[in-house]
Parts: sequence; C-alpha cells; structure tokens
Amino acid sequence: MSDSLISGGDAFGAGIANAQLQDFDLIDHLRSYKKRVAGNYRAVLPEDIGTLPSNGLLVSTKIDGELWFLIAHSGEVFFSNPRGRVITGKLPIFNGVKKLPDGTIIAGELHVKVEGGRCRVGDLSALIGEGAKADPSKLCFGAFDLVKSLDVDIQDVYTERLAELKKLLTPTDNLFVIDSQELDRKQLSEKFESEVVTGKSEGLIARLTTGLIYKLKPAITIDAVVIAYTPNGDMARSLLLGLMMPDGKIQIFGGCGNIGSDEDRKDLLKKLTPLNISTNLRYASDGGSLYTFVQPQIVVELKVTDIQADHSDGSASKAMLLEFSENQWKNLGMANCPRPIHPVLVGIRGDKLANPVDIRFEQVKTYAVTEVAKPKSKDFPRSAVIRREVWTKETKGVTAVRKLVVWKTNKQEVDDGFPGYVVHWTDYSPGRASPLDRDVKLAPDEKTAMTLADSMVEANIKKGWEKHP
Repeated sequence: MSDSLISGGDAFGAGIANAQLQDFDLIDHLRSYKKRVAGNYRAVLPEDIGTLPSNGLLVSTKIDGELWFLIAHSGEVFFSNPRGRVITGKLPIFNGVKKLPDGTIIAGELHVKVEGGRCRVGDLSALIGEGAKADPSKLCFGAFDLVKSLDVDIQDVYTERLAELKKLLTPTDNLFVIDSQELDRKQLSEKFESEVVTGKSEGLIARLTTGLIYKLKPAITIDAVVIAYTPNGDMARSLLLGLMMPDGKIQIFGGCGNIGSDEDRKDLLKKLTPLNISTNLRYASDGGSLYTFVQPQIVVELKVTDIQADHSDGSASKAMLLEFSENQWKNLGMANCPRPIHPVLVGIRGDKLANPVDIRFEQVKTYAVTEVAKPKSKDFPRSAVIRREVWTKETKGVTAVRKLVVWKTNKQEVDDGFPGYVVHWTDYSPGRASPLDRDVKLAPDEKTAMTLADSMVEANIKKGWEKHP
C-alpha cells in the first residue's frame, strides 16, 4: 500500500485498520455522497406505512452496520468511511474483489457476521478494537449503491446501478449485494412483520424512483432526565435531556421540542421552574434560545424514530459531558454521543429516578459507531502557529484583506478526534454582499498542510495584492 495514499493504522488480524486516507479530494467525494443520500432519507414508523405510495417500492433489508465504501484507487482496493478512516491489507473480505476496475467506489454496510442472531452496529468497533487478535473473517460488506464507475453514469436510475453492482461483485460469505425486490404497500407491511417485528433484522429500506428513500424501523423509547428547558410565556417550549454514565456523570443526549399540548407544556413549566439553578453554562436550543438549567430530577420517556452517531458529513455527533454536584453544573468537555432523530415526549416517568440504572447511557450505546462518552481533558497541549501571511488590496477606497494561518494542534496524540494540522483561509471584502468568507482544511502532517496552504495562496493571491510582514 502506497504511503502517499494511506498512512498509519493499527494491526487488524493480518491486515490494517484505523489507517488514514491521504487523498483529500477522494474524502470530499465520500462525504458529499453521504450528505446527498442522507438528505433523501425519510424515517417512517410502522404505523405510518399507510402514508407511503401503494406501488413501486424497491425494498431491501436494513443491515445494522456502518456506511463504508469499497474503493479501487491507484491500483489498490480498500475500505474507507466518509472521514477517510481505512481498513486494508490481507483480509478474507478482499479475496473476491482484487480485479475491481480502478476508479470504482461502492457504498455499503460494513458489519460483523453474528452466529445465532443479527448484527449490531457496535459489533464492528468491538471487532476492530481486538487488533492483531481479531478474526477478520467475521467482517462483512453488504453493497447497496454504485457511487462511481468508469463504465456507468452514476446518474442512472437506481435499478441500473444495482444491476451493475451485481456484475462487479461476485458474492462470497463476506461480500454481497443487498437484495432488493419491488413490493406494494401491503407486501411491505407483511415483510416488516416477518423480518423486523420478529427481530430478524433492524429495519427495511424502501426506495422510490424519485430518489426518496424511506427507512422503516420500530420506534425507540428512551428514559432520560430533564437538565434544562426554554420557556414560552407560561409554557415550556423545549427540553434538554441527558443520560447518566455509570459514574454519575450526565451526557447531554439532545433537545426535544415536541412535548405535547399547551396544557402539557404549562404543567411541565410549573414542575421545572422550582428546580431552576444559577449556572455559568451556556447551551442554545435549535431555535437559538438559551436553555435554563435545572436540578436533574424529572425523568421522562422519549420516543424517537432513530438514533444516529454521526452527521451527514461523516463527522461524529458530539455533546457536552456534565457533572452535577453541590447544586452546580460543571462542563467536563465534549464527548461522542449518538443523537435522537425526531424525538417526541411520551410523558413524565414518576416511577423512575435520575440514577445510573433508570436513565443509563447504555440505552443508546449500541447505536454508537465508535467508542462513546469519553470526556475530553481540558489540559490539552496548546496549538502552535507555524505559518501566518496577510495580504491587502485597495480598490476604490475600500481595503480587502486575505489571510492564511496554519497551525499545529499538538492534540492528535492526546485525542485522535483532533487533526494534526489546520489550514485556515480568511477572505474579507467589505464591498461584497457576504463580506467575510472562510475556508478550513485539515491535514494529518506538516507536509500536507503546507501543500494545501500553497494551493490556497496560488488560487487567491494574484496581481495587485500587497503582502504584509
């Protein structure tokens, strides 16, 4: 494997995991696909199947894994997730794809083969975490879309991309194309009962010719504690909810604005107001209002359509990890945490308390893509600026400014969630409708950072710009 394409990594059986893809254009392509496809997904609960079209649904089983891409690039075949994290090397899963045409990118669910039950998303990170002792024969990939091919226009309808996938991949025990079949609404409902309700699979995916994709899963219920709220006159507008770690720390899980009728909202505010506490914490709701923090006493039941551990661009979902002691909230830093999708308040659970059992974080831990809820130390090494350049240009009495800053974070060894280097470009022109533009790029090493910086300068600094010391 070329070091210029992929660097680093940990032992994974006879292969390598946790390596980093160095082709940033390719990473951008993967992230763009995830973002585009995620925008087409619609969550549907079983009781809402009747709202779907009566015919023309292309239905497949949803595998409880992670979105990864099988890639043939520069003579190499490997897996990458949307963040450029790579699995490669001498692994059984690659045996059937050594001759995959260069330039091919295939999207699918990377998951773990489980005997006597269905796989869970957490099984994947657990398997990779076993390192050199892992059994890579358990690693499986269910392909569901052709992202890029030199032979096929990716704008073709999904059925044509699916047909090409079946030509490219020879099914093995570890690698296959996820079967799809055209069903009507009645058949879809029957399939949901036989596969999902019985626990054989996580859910179903139903595609339309319009590009919309429906994800059908049972509703998920979570018990959480109210840690803050926003008011709206004599009613509560929204709630901020938390889950408790085994050591008593509280992980912010997410906000919920669907909290019932006006009477329900008034009743909630009456219960929450006496619990108000003064705090230096500042946390804004999706609507921009600052939350009022309270003592963590009221436990509620929440219904959600899904729980997701990452965003559409592939970045991990993060939220504050808090500690409540001596009637004060303390921010312990950001931690990875899955977030609720379409949360609805079911009601107050008067029979439950804010303790590590009733509102345990483990309720959502299985939905995490990677290890979750690790507090981040505030004692990080300071970043160091290694390059700073400023240019100005005056036009008709108006001065425009462009600035390049490159810094080394010095945090990558402490927390692998940080990049090694950051390249930041600022473009200020007071005459534009949007005066201030920024561009930020991440790099794993200084050489790559400087290459990115040079390309920014070359693209943006032309004749007429004056450099300042």
